[in-house]
Amino acid sequence: MEQTSEVQQTNFWIGTWEGGWRAVPLVAMLSGAWASARPPADERLTALALAATLILAGWEPLWRAIATTAWVTPLAHWRTWEQEAPPYRWPYLQPGTPGAALNHAWGRARAWWQAVGSVNLSSPLRSAFLALLVSLLLGVALGRTAFFLTLLLLACAQLAALWDEGRGRPGPFWQAITLVGIPWLLGASLAEETLPLLAPLAVTLLAGFLAQAGPTALLGPLLAAGFLVWQGHPFAAGVLLLLAFPGLLLLTQRVEKTAYRQAVALWLIAMLLLVGGTL
Repeated sequence: MEQTSEVQQTNFWIGTWEGGWRAVPLVAMLSGAWASARPPADERLTALALAATLILAGWEPLWRAIATTAWVTPLAHWRTWEQEAPPYRWPYLQPGTPGAALNHAWGRARAWWQAVGSVNLSSPLRSAFLALLVSLLLGVALGRTAFFLTLLLLACAQLAALWDEGRGRPGPFWQAITLVGIPWLLGASLAEETLPLLAPLAVTLLAGFLAQAGPTALLGPLLAAGFLVWQGHPFAAGVLLLLAFPGLLLLTQRVEKTAYRQAVALWLIAMLLLVGGTL
């Protein structure tokens, strides 16, 4: 009986609003740029537009295509796959030779791809390739730092997929690194040659902890507030804690993880703008 798998119908370019999480990388980039150069110089406006395009048309689709695809589902069929496509008739290929074994393995691979792989993996692979191409081109246009940040995001997306064992459910800290920390660095690179490290780390921890529907969610705002106090902005730290309170209040109501994550997205955006406008 022919083995099949469920088809993954996902648009990696135009997705759902997710309560505001789709806008988080863009806001993080703008906040990083705002923290580094305020007000932005006129010559930076073009760079900001290119950076926004890089995030929306490159980094976000690339992240979703790699990290949120359930690779394990179709690849699991390969372990027990026995069907073969009609083998190629190579001249001088003798039975029982390594070449014949390779030809049979290639036939199995073609049969698996036609029945399972092309149905489930062609869309994410095409999207990842196109998004990577767009990201590299825009990264080159923005400069060396943006290019290397693109490679860093690509590596993080692959590590997130491997860490999750290809189930398509990356953890909150992987999302915080790729959707908050790296975009913040991109925004900062538009105005500074030396990238700041503490501010991106603070907002990454803020997003990573806040996205967890549990008691540890409180650590994110506390760490970010402590960072602002250390930078000499105690009033902004208090405002940040107030912005975090409505989302954290949901934890007492035992809401579902998805509902909680969507509920805190807009508050996270407000906190990112606060940090960017304060530093």
